[in-house]
Amino acid sequence: MTPLRRIRAALLRLDALFRSKHREVELGDELDFHLDAHVADNLRLGMTPEEARRLALVALGGRAQTAEACRERRGLPAVETTMQDLRYALRMFRRTPGFVVIALLTLTLGIGVNTAIFSVLNAVLLRPLDYARPSQLMNISSQFPGFDQFWVSVPEFLELREWTHAFSSVGAYATGESNLSAADRPQRVRMMAASADLFTTLGVGAHIGRTFDVAETRPDAAPVAVLSYELWQSAFAADPGLVGAAIEIDGVRRTVVGIMPPAFDVADERIKVWVPLVINPATANRGGHFLHLIGRLSDAATLSSARAELDTLLGRWQEAATGARGANGLLHAPNTTTHRLHIDPLQSQIVGTARTAVWVLQGAVVLVLLIACANLSTMLLSRAESRRKEFALRWALGAGRARMLRQLIVEGCLLSLTGATLGLGAAVAGLRALVAVFPDSLPRSGNIAIDVPVLALTFLVALATGVVFGVAPIAHSAPALTAASLKEGSQRTTAGRHSLRRALVVCEVALSVVLVVGAGLLLRTVANLTRVDAGFTRSRLVTFAVSLPVAKYAAPENRKSFYGRLIDQLSAAPGVLKAAAMTGLPPLRTVNANVTVIDGYPPGPDGRPTGLVDYYQDVTTGYLDTMGIPVVEGRGFQASDADGASTPVVLINQTMARTFWPGQSAIGRRVRRCCNPNAPWLTVAGVLKDVKQGGLEKQAGSELYFDAERVTPITPDMMNVVLRTPLPPEALASTIQRIVAGLDPSLPVIRLRAMDDVFEEAIGRPRLLAELLTLFAGLALLLSTIGIYGVLTYMVAERRRDIGIRMALGATRASVLRMVLGQGLRLTLAGVAVGLAVALAAGRALTSLLFGVGSADPLTMAAVIALIGAVALVACYVPGYSATRVDPMVALRAE
Repeated sequence: MTPLRRIRAALLRLDALFRSKHREVELGDELDFHLDAHVADNLRLGMTPEEARRLALVALGGRAQTAEACRERRGLPAVETTMQDLRYALRMFRRTPGFVVIALLTLTLGIGVNTAIFSVLNAVLLRPLDYARPSQLMNISSQFPGFDQFWVSVPEFLELREWTHAFSSVGAYATGESNLSAADRPQRVRMMAASADLFTTLGVGAHIGRTFDVAETRPDAAPVAVLSYELWQSAFAADPGLVGAAIEIDGVRRTVVGIMPPAFDVADERIKVWVPLVINPATANRGGHFLHLIGRLSDAATLSSARAELDTLLGRWQEAATGARGANGLLHAPNTTTHRLHIDPLQSQIVGTARTAVWVLQGAVVLVLLIACANLSTMLLSRAESRRKEFALRWALGAGRARMLRQLIVEGCLLSLTGATLGLGAAVAGLRALVAVFPDSLPRSGNIAIDVPVLALTFLVALATGVVFGVAPIAHSAPALTAASLKEGSQRTTAGRHSLRRALVVCEVALSVVLVVGAGLLLRTVANLTRVDAGFTRSRLVTFAVSLPVAKYAAPENRKSFYGRLIDQLSAAPGVLKAAAMTGLPPLRTVNANVTVIDGYPPGPDGRPTGLVDYYQDVTTGYLDTMGIPVVEGRGFQASDADGASTPVVLINQTMARTFWPGQSAIGRRVRRCCNPNAPWLTVAGVLKDVKQGGLEKQAGSELYFDAERVTPITPDMMNVVLRTPLPPEALASTIQRIVAGLDPSLPVIRLRAMDDVFEEAIGRPRLLAELLTLFAGLALLLSTIGIYGVLTYMVAERRRDIGIRMALGATRASVLRMVLGQGLRLTLAGVAVGLAVALAAGRALTSLLFGVGSADPLTMAAVIALIGAVALVACYVPGYSATRVDPMVALRAE
């Protein structure tokens, strides 16, 4: 057949499909015509009318059979049959609305949570970064003893960029926050100082205007800025004339030269403003590590070859680099032992430790879907039992197994696709709530959305679920089995049905146990984190930050004066008991490790100091009293310490005392602040209790406290203010805003919140995991309860005659109740045993997410067993009580 004829035949079939009623009338008339002609011929042969019609039907091959053959030849049989199956499925669903509602609710929840969490998995782990050829992008960091990832100094960046052949380009950046004077009010935004080749490395240009050129990263260049698309929209109303205009950032008028594309970001830093990274090679400090590096591999290079080249560079870096060397001729530069550089794929660096958490969530929702499928399989098997006579009749009328299977698969797919559609709506709402409540707990959260891969997976899951739902009843209701099931008292058939249902219930309970154990362990982790002693009293503390633009407050005296007046006015405000300020806000801040000169501590092999202190903290005089930090030895800062005539003093924490003066008193020891060889010696005046700075789950690092009220060349420009007050932040907001605006109306109040909220943010990811797993565990437990209840209810209904005979022979209601409860609890115990074994085996996946509790914690296991047992007892009691209400006479009369 030629292609033209094939097309014509297909069009005729489509025409036949959409004009089916008219064609049916025509077909019926034509068959009647041929039948009447045969009858007439037979009558002329002398046959009786009955015999003539019978032989005419035989000659025609049967009217219905001939009509069906004609339909198959003229139309699209598969489409027509599918449409028939859909109509039949809808009629069957209308007869059982309760089953349809429960099935759709179960599918909506099961597929909905899988769609939502797969969206997270896809956005965080699977989706490539939104850059050109993202697999070529690498994160380059330095390593020191005790620090697997550290920043890179400017000389190291310049030397690597010059010497490398594995990278086609290397960009550098440093992040922070800036005060932006927008049209309506000052606001605080995330800022990035970027080298000109960072955008080239990422392969992304400006949406409007341009990015930086090399000349703008040199000293004394004209100040410029690039804005994010979102900031341009929100703060400047998408003004097309903004490019080329000047705005004020940290007190400096900068010309906007470009607007980046929508949703553009660098390494998930949530940047709103980019300014040039000004580099002066002549004054760059080798000890000043503050840069992040991103490199793009050349087309001929791989990660392995880049690491091999870097190892070669590390071996000769000391000889090739320039700069001031120590007495032994060594330079503070990368080497193969104490100061390495390391290369990692950029996407792996961004995702970090979230990878395990996301996979745990995905595994949890897969378990929920399996439980939902097991529950629905139990329901479908019960429904198939109620349709045994229908199946037997259709088989007796000649319907083949394939035809029956297709009908049931259509029913299952219609049910599962409807549930998937509803689940998509639930997933959209759930994702919006997740991102709104936990915006910073997951990397790349701005990319979380239901996109084409997510929709494709949802469709495949729904289709596979529908096929399974269709196959299960027909496999369970084979012709021989159905025929046997129609016979009275077929014990073998009943036993087979019960065995399959029991196995499904055991699986549901086992999977629920795994989820409940995981949720319990994470809930205990969150509880342990909230009870961690952070080293200070966080209740009744309110905090916010203020940042002084260096251009406006260049002199240390001006910064000291501002913070002094701010603390004085806040201390006098109604409801404020005490006030102080500090540079780093516990309990979660970025490490700012500094090599510190410690009197009497031996230098390294290159002659440089080796006293590495994890945290520097500049504080005002009332800091210890306001925060409630105990002094372990010595004293705290006093007002007289701010006087330049007195001996400068510092405070240290317990960890620093143990690290550098083990078994000795640290009082009176001397240290010198980092990075300034002319800095004065500072005397240790007191040892403070350790304060958590790097996270509640981590050990406290060494810490040095400096008096911010003593005028020094490095008086901080940004400080976190803390207020000891019984009032909530909302009640103090207007007072704080008025005081700050009275001192400088261009300064925004940054992140006003209670210290308890700071702690909540510090444990945001563990709390997110715990809450989601608890939600999934609760859903799994509910589905398992429904499964136990459904199986026992069906068994009681099927055994009403047995129960009636038992009670007629003297069985008490208590014995009947014990029988039903025993059956249900045996299933539950079997599921608990299997589930605990699986939970213990899979517990190692959770180890890195736990704190203060082991993956095989006996208390959690005991609590889970008690909870599952209590829930199962309730699920078993209802059908058990129903069994005790059976009237023996009524049950026997019904039989």
